[in-house]
Amino acid sequence: MSIVSTIGEKCKKCYACIKSCPAHAIKVKDGKASVISFRCISCGHCTTVCSQNAKVVLSYFNELKNDISSKEIDAIVAPSFTVSFLDVGEKFVSVLKALGFKNVYEVGFGADLVTLAYKKYLSANKDKTVIATPCPAIVKYVQKYEPEMISLLAPIVSPMVACARVAKQINPSRKVAFIGPCIAKIDEKSNYSRDLDYSITFEELKLWIVENKIDIEKLKDLDFDPPKAGLGAIYPVTGGLLRCADKTEDVIDNETIVTEGKNRVLMVLDSIKKGALKGKFIDMLFCLGCIEGPKICSELNYFEKKSKMSEYVKKRASQSSKEEWEQNIEKYKNIDLSVRFDSEEVSDIKEADAAEIKKILIQMGKTQPKDELNCGACGYPSCRAKARAIIAGLAEKEMCLPYVIEKLEENINLLEQSNSMLKSTQNELIQKEKLVSLGQMAAGVAHEINNPLGTVLLYAHMLNEQIENEDMKSDVKTIITEINRTKEIITGMLNFSRENKLTISEFDFSKFIKEICEKVQYDFSAVGINIVIKVNCPDNVSIDADQTALAQVFSNLLSNAKDAIMEAKRDIGKIKVEVIKYDEELSILFTDNGTGIPKDKIAKLFTPFFTTKGYGKGTGLGLPVVYGIIKMHRGKIMVDSIEGESTTFKINLPLKSNVSAGLLG
Repeated sequence: MSIVSTIGEKCKKCYACIKSCPAHAIKVKDGKASVISFRCISCGHCTTVCSQNAKVVLSYFNELKNDISSKEIDAIVAPSFTVSFLDVGEKFVSVLKALGFKNVYEVGFGADLVTLAYKKYLSANKDKTVIATPCPAIVKYVQKYEPEMISLLAPIVSPMVACARVAKQINPSRKVAFIGPCIAKIDEKSNYSRDLDYSITFEELKLWIVENKIDIEKLKDLDFDPPKAGLGAIYPVTGGLLRCADKTEDVIDNETIVTEGKNRVLMVLDSIKKGALKGKFIDMLFCLGCIEGPKICSELNYFEKKSKMSEYVKKRASQSSKEEWEQNIEKYKNIDLSVRFDSEEVSDIKEADAAEIKKILIQMGKTQPKDELNCGACGYPSCRAKARAIIAGLAEKEMCLPYVIEKLEENINLLEQSNSMLKSTQNELIQKEKLVSLGQMAAGVAHEINNPLGTVLLYAHMLNEQIENEDMKSDVKTIITEINRTKEIITGMLNFSRENKLTISEFDFSKFIKEICEKVQYDFSAVGINIVIKVNCPDNVSIDADQTALAQVFSNLLSNAKDAIMEAKRDIGKIKVEVIKYDEELSILFTDNGTGIPKDKIAKLFTPFFTTKGYGKGTGLGLPVVYGIIKMHRGKIMVDSIEGESTTFKINLPLKSNVSAGLLG
């Protein structure tokens, strides 16, 4: 029977329950953390740390509500009720009877009986180490995970069971319901079905009071039904059993050990197993006392709860009759409080070998010891403990936060790369569409203008020969100059619009680029410009491309670099041509120390008819043609410029032929 289960849709992969579980009873599958029932000790820690309320506790609440109208039911209440129902006060018993309960008993009286049983047992077993058994989670842990210690468990029932047996003796025909802050008590109830019929929590009781709209103000103050508790009411506080038994924790002889909280409990059990503790009486609680039970349902902090319990016990002591209490102890002293604890040993987590652990660690990106962060975000104390849990089928690689973050970063990088490539492709398509449209228009315009322009130029030359007036002759020459410039533009338009086919051949690229630079070197040197060629590749590196088309590209870029340097009026002009070979492509860089290009104009450089040169110095078609040729070769062209200092054109070309059919196609 599973006391705690998980609502899958509410589980948000925080893994807090794994870290809180002392029994390694949490299994993660598909990101959902579920409780392994046969490993669970019902301590309830997982329910307290679950921020999403994904952990659900087995409940007898609805069964009890349905039965109470038709059956006679008595309630037995854990002493810690006083810190959960501050607003109810002395009317607490009245509230329960208003809900339908017949008698209401204090579990504290059961604690009184149990205390006497402990005194008797310890007296008869002075040389034996004894582990107290009021906490069912402690008992369950020993039964499941430390079966060799079962003989150390005090064979005495819990105060809850003792009180239930008292209630059954008083009214054998009635059913009994336990009300308290402990989830483990729900599990314990299943082992004592003859004594207990229901077990609900303080949290459920508060809900019941609200549902029934109990008007507390109209109720009378009522005390618990006899037999009433003595010092047993202090059991919920750590060390309460010792206080009742008139025992103290001695820091010198260390024969009596009191501890609380799962971590300390596990340390004590481990020390007992190793023989490192000499304690004769071990009093332990998995919670920080029952006042910190998982369903205590109180907003008070630990110390405030402890103070309230002390006040309550003192008040009870002042109101109680010692004589009456002793009479009741005598009356019920013969109730059987004995119990036998049997082993419920479960298979432990599979112990994986070093090779298996290493394999899992590598899969999580932990290839070196420094990669094992042991951050605990997954709920496990170390990366290796997590790896063992994965091998045992209890955990998943995706529970590792650094691993998930790394994978997320990889996916983000891939997405960014994809977005960048998509954007680049979109821009190229837009540019291509522009070029196609402009090319078609340019072809039409060029053909319409070219013929009449030839006629105008012919008559301009004839007029120039006939005119003798020098002033008029100068004007005619200007006309001829502008006509020739217009014809250059038209020629550029025709070249731009022409869907040329590439002639691909294999050739020595380093030799090719050097020859192009050498052809212009003399003219460039004459105006103070030096071309430096740096080839970072073998002299005989080959490329599949159209030599004529690439020659046009490189000549254009060299010419533009020259113009930029001349415009800048450098004392020493410099053009650096650098060739770098990579695995499958060549990078060719043209860098000049000219005027540079303003950032806002770089994006427009390959737009037809856009030019950074002055009037009459450029058609604005050279770079669009360059762009087209490079794209035909399935290459890329990029520009980087510092205004007033330098410009670099970078071209990437594949080494092997993979070209387009036409400039604009």
